[in-house]
Amino acid sequence: MLRILHLEDNVTDAALVRALLLEEWPGCRITLVANRDTFVREVERRDAHDLILSDFTLHAFDGLEALALARTVAPDVPFIFLSGTIGEARAIEAVHAGAQDYVLKDNTSRLITAIRRALRESEERRQRQAAEAALQRFAALLESTPDFVGMATMEGRIFYINQAGLTMLGRPPGQDPGLMSIDDCHPAGIRERLVREILPTARRDGSWVGETVLLGPEGRSIPVSQAVIVQRASEGGVEYLSTVMRDLTAIKAAQQHIREQAEVIDKARDAIIVCTLEGRITSWNQGAERIFGWRADEAIGRGKIELLGATVQDPAEAQAMEAGQDEWHGEVQTLDRQGRLLIVDKRVTIIRDDEGRPRARLIIGTDITARKQIEEQFLRAQRLESLGMLAAGIAHDLNNVLSPILMGAPLLRAHVMRAADRRILDNLEKSAERGAALVRQILGFAHGIGGDAQRVHVKPIIRDLSAFVRQTFPKRVRFEEFQAAKLWPIRANPTHIHQVLLNLCVNARDAMPAGGRLRLAAENRLIDAAMAATIEGAQPGPYLVLSVEDTGSGIAPELLERIWDPFFTTKETGKGTGLGLSTVRGIVHGHKGFITVETAEGRGTAFRVFLPAQTSDLENEAVSLPHLSTPGRGELIMVVDDEANVRDITMAILAHHGYRVIGAGDGAEAATLLAARSSEVRLVVTDLQMPHLDGAALAGVVQRLNPAIKVIAVSGMESNRTLRSALKFASVFLTKPFKAEDLLSAVEKLLADEAPARRE
Repeated sequence: MLRILHLEDNVTDAALVRALLLEEWPGCRITLVANRDTFVREVERRDAHDLILSDFTLHAFDGLEALALARTVAPDVPFIFLSGTIGEARAIEAVHAGAQDYVLKDNTSRLITAIRRALRESEERRQRQAAEAALQRFAALLESTPDFVGMATMEGRIFYINQAGLTMLGRPPGQDPGLMSIDDCHPAGIRERLVREILPTARRDGSWVGETVLLGPEGRSIPVSQAVIVQRASEGGVEYLSTVMRDLTAIKAAQQHIREQAEVIDKARDAIIVCTLEGRITSWNQGAERIFGWRADEAIGRGKIELLGATVQDPAEAQAMEAGQDEWHGEVQTLDRQGRLLIVDKRVTIIRDDEGRPRARLIIGTDITARKQIEEQFLRAQRLESLGMLAAGIAHDLNNVLSPILMGAPLLRAHVMRAADRRILDNLEKSAERGAALVRQILGFAHGIGGDAQRVHVKPIIRDLSAFVRQTFPKRVRFEEFQAAKLWPIRANPTHIHQVLLNLCVNARDAMPAGGRLRLAAENRLIDAAMAATIEGAQPGPYLVLSVEDTGSGIAPELLERIWDPFFTTKETGKGTGLGLSTVRGIVHGHKGFITVETAEGRGTAFRVFLPAQTSDLENEAVSLPHLSTPGRGELIMVVDDEANVRDITMAILAHHGYRVIGAGDGAEAATLLAARSSEVRLVVTDLQMPHLDGAALAGVVQRLNPAIKVIAVSGMESNRTLRSALKFASVFLTKPFKAEDLLSAVEKLLADEAPARRE
């Protein structure tokens, strides 16, 4: 809608003009003012009017004054004089003062034409001003941008470079760009690329975008991203080229830093994972690949629980996250790609955006499965050590209880006449021997006693193990035993062989939860070269073969190769350590043997242990017979033991076989007696552990009083350490309970060794 401000003090003239305007522009808005004040008020409304019509001569107000006010307040609004008295000279003056036109009142037909021209010129002027303002803004933008902006002809002559471009090139501000060409901006390699690739592509496609290198100050290469755009004329021909380049030095450095950080993260042994708050994985380093078995391309985009199992989310972690804590640390159980259970030390940190809102979770996980297994093994070893200490104390007391029985039975046999009583006495002695053997076995397992490798016959070991299995295994497990009539001996540690068979029998039992048959067998076997070639680790020769067979669940083929791995177990948590079979294999290999396994799912398993047999000189192997001691000749022997029963029966045996005997209840009492009779006493039998003065200290007293006195040390504590300690001062060491003939044989040998010197 056209808006016209009309300054006219003649009402008749104003009405005529109004009618003319409305006829040409129906609906136009005409504001009529007749004096200076109302005119000023309307003009100051600035954008309220599109055109001003003014009479030249008004009462108390001049038209030129009105023009001056309009040019000052609203210079962009066209101003046309409409007057009946204006002369040519005054009209020219008005135009020079800024009026767009003047029309005489007696020629109002020209008014419409004048108004149209004035409005057209005003619009053109407004568009031109807007274009100039936009151009100025664009020029300011080009000069203020940090990017290189340049323009050049197709021949490569530069005619515009902004200030940032000059700075990047190391040129002084305000330098005439006409003195430069495109060749001055790039190193030789890029110039060749411009001719060969970049400019032809830009001409063909209209533009080219990529990365190049800018030649900076002092010949320094600056990596840039560059866009080359072909500017075409209206007829379609190429007018000039424009280019924009952005310095990528900082970006390249940041990218290099990120790559270095990524390499460090990938080299970390820990799993470093980033996931969304909902648990969707967005980053997965090589440490995570090593621990969990999933490649990054397989893991990214998947859910954490979907990938690692539900156990990966610890309830404590969930509570911490719900409570708004930024960090959580704890141990969780999870699964790797193969379904193996892992124990992971897990640290979760909330990552927040610039406004402090949670946006992701950083998870750092350390595989502590092996460490936990070692800790568990260490705790088990500590429990075993505690059990060993308890067993040692019990064994000491039991040995003191059994010693009088073992030593007293032979004395009673001479006084028992009835066959039935002799059988009772034999059973009593065998029971005591069996009790002593059990004590030694307990100590052997608790303390690892077993001694060095020795010539071993396995029948006693199998007999003891068979008794243990029959007494302790569930009755639903049917036990069978088979031994060849004559088994070859082996060179081995007896305790280790017992442990091998026990571990295999326990595994067989666990494979038959509903019951079945367990068979333990021993036989001789010769392996020739052809057979040895078919068995891993086998060498030709004679072997003792120990077999443990069951009718249990068998072993799945995919698990067969892993059964020897330390800590690998298919049993439930708390029911297996995964050390049984690895221990068996280690012991067998340590004895230069090998082991085979035959299995079928649902049909059972058979383990066969091959141990090298000692077959040389078997036919000359002497049969040891009990040595019958000769009676003593009244030599004085001191027996020192704080256990009265052991002391009394020991003294009785020695006295019964012709020796004179004195006794002492502890080391202090023995030292007092010995001080008075050191020249008479020929031998001291002393317990190691006694109150007031132990056996080792007493031996020192004996050495000072009479170095010729022999010492036999006895103890209910059997260990390699005890043996080494005792043999530093004693000639013989006997472990309680011992038989009478063992004591008498040792006494006789020691006294016989000194007999020649005594006769002199």
